[in-house]
Amino acid sequence: MVTLTSFLALLGCSSDAQNQVTRGPFTIGYTLERDYRLNLYNSNANGKLIGSHATSYFKVNYQGKRVALTTTEGKKAQIWEARFLGDAPRTAILATGNSIYLITDDNRSAGAGQARVTTVTTAGGELSSYQWLDSDHGQPGREQTRTPMDNSGSSRFLSGGRYLLVNDRSVLDVHNLTNHPFDLISEVVIQQSDGFVRVSGSQLVSFSPGKTQLVFLGSRPNQQSNRLEYALLAVDFVKNHTYVVPFRASATHFIWMSDATYDWFATYFDWTTDRQGKEVLSLHPYTQHPAWHGKWDQYPGENQPIRYELKPVLPGMFDHFMNWAKKQYPAIEPTINRYEGMVSAKFTLNGSVFNLYVRGDYKSLGLESTDQVLLKTIGDQFDRELREGRFQDAFAEMDPD
Repeated sequence: MVTLTSFLALLGCSSDAQNQVTRGPFTIGYTLERDYRLNLYNSNANGKLIGSHATSYFKVNYQGKRVALTTTEGKKAQIWEARFLGDAPRTAILATGNSIYLITDDNRSAGAGQARVTTVTTAGGELSSYQWLDSDHGQPGREQTRTPMDNSGSSRFLSGGRYLLVNDRSVLDVHNLTNHPFDLISEVVIQQSDGFVRVSGSQLVSFSPGKTQLVFLGSRPNQQSNRLEYALLAVDFVKNHTYVVPFRASATHFIWMSDATYDWFATYFDWTTDRQGKEVLSLHPYTQHPAWHGKWDQYPGENQPIRYELKPVLPGMFDHFMNWAKKQYPAIEPTINRYEGMVSAKFTLNGSVFNLYVRGDYKSLGLESTDQVLLKTIGDQFDRELREGRFQDAFAEMDPD
């Protein structure tokens, strides 16, 4: 039996230059390299090929000459993708590899120009990301990622906003081609931020109205309660300065990490300006908070609900829900089981089985069914009741998971 470590044995590769795109003095082209692999994992395969993996490697020419891109170690950089920046004031290219490079045309007079290379971010591994900060009505758009694969079919042009967040570590102002790296991970910055660090994997929360600050979700451990405390990290990317705005989870209805959306941010936080005109983030001074309401869980990558969930709730929410459901659907005849720390019910509606439960340890209510259409109808109906202020006495104080 051949060992797993020999499974990816390389047999050979091939490459062909193709699909060049020119804009101004620059040309973007690529070679497509394909690695063929032997089926050495199966002892009876007799060395037969199992297919291949293709990777596109890009090159940039300026006035017909190759633009040299090097790593921090001085080696030749491999570029997985290269795109013209459509909204730049002069021809510019964003080249993506382990590091990300900005390549611009510094032609000051006819025939006397040269290509200028700026490293936007240094080596960040085999995953690079960028995200327009102002593409969705002035707020961040969807994050895009690039890895070493066949990116030859993607567009050679990139547009959609003015400010581009690159690898979560730098902001590129496309309109004037200036790069603004910022620091969120050094010990000095973490100390200045009272120990709060960005929550790993959390989405960018907001972009300030004056386009000067980014807002990330941050957390730090509370040694006494053995739970996390939360804050927003506001980053002035031009000055490379960060400050924190702590918040109480229950006071801002923050239960799940996914709650840190722009709508949530706009509900509980405010932007103002100080005497020097600097934007300042602060908590909104609520005297009465918006009503608690529910959340839908769904399968990753799908738009179908699998569970309607409420948190944080008291045990009394079970009776509120069942009494409401019986009025809305008189045919319901639930089978109710009460245990220490948990109460559950099973009922059938229009031939579909529903399971309702309230758990005291998680302070949660969940409603589940394989009938996703009817589940969505019932959950949305009850959620409208909550948003109008009903059953709010059955919610509790609770920190997020």
